[in-house]
Amino acid sequence: MKPYKTVIYSFFLGGLFALIAQAILAFWQLVLTDTPMSFFTGGATLVSMGVIGCILGGLAIYQYFEEWATFGALLPFSGFAMAVGMKAVGPWTTKNESMGKCIWNCVWFVVWFNVLFMAVCVAIGYVCGMLGVAPAQDLGVPKTEGGMLFFNAFWVGGLLAAFFQVLFIICRSITPKTTPLYILMTAWMVGAILAPFGISGALANFAGQGFSVMITVGGYNTYNIGMDLFLGGEHAMAGLVHLGSFALAVCGLALTALFTFWIYNWVFGRKPIHQVHIEKAQHALAELTDAMPPSDNIEGFDYEVDPATIEEEQKA
Repeated sequence: MKPYKTVIYSFFLGGLFALIAQAILAFWQLVLTDTPMSFFTGGATLVSMGVIGCILGGLAIYQYFEEWATFGALLPFSGFAMAVGMKAVGPWTTKNESMGKCIWNCVWFVVWFNVLFMAVCVAIGYVCGMLGVAPAQDLGVPKTEGGMLFFNAFWVGGLLAAFFQVLFIICRSITPKTTPLYILMTAWMVGAILAPFGISGALANFAGQGFSVMITVGGYNTYNIGMDLFLGGEHAMAGLVHLGSFALAVCGLALTALFTFWIYNWVFGRKPIHQVHIEKAQHALAELTDAMPPSDNIEGFDYEVDPATIEEEQKA
């Protein structure tokens, strides 16, 4: 596939997932507002997106999205949950590993990735607080409300996915060893790096889930935790609440990733993903062939040829 096509597909797919996440957030706000879990609306949205990724990934469908639009599929948390689940599916189907080891691979990846980058971004936030960086900067961008929020979520989410797709293409051209995981790590850190300049907060206000469902929000949220812990008092308590919300979201991510593995195993067993896709393609081709109209040479098709026409063709 041409590289520019993957960028275009990433834009539209990333925007579509942002729209879906925005609708999910509206649902959770309706359900959880004025309840003890009202603080978890954002986390519930991320977990819900993870459920979407785990179901489609377990059915070997989400991987098609990844092939067409790598970061349009992977940058949203739905894709991250699917990718984590495939950490268990891979050794299960290609190395014949035990189920326990496959599950451990999945859980361990969730733990080290999230804990490591959370710690780094919390430290960045704390240090920025020590340096006197003003907290909660958003460049004065107000929160978008109403139907316009869905529009902003679509195009900002699409642009973020397209940006990291371009970054991936550039890095791959420099060194073929670049993997999507390296870009996802970069995307997480970008959320924290842009936070002191107010850009992450502005994007969160302007685009809603166009920013907040992408993995970049992990860096931004954990940066804010570090800033709150530095400020102390009520801010520290708010930081601890956000840390608890983050921990719940990580647990939810781990569970959805494991469901990806269990669904895949239930449907396909130890059959490798590439073989599943080949068989699906062959099945689709067989159905298409069966649905094609009969050719003119099928037995029983009667037609008449004028002898004069044959004589003219022979003379020619």
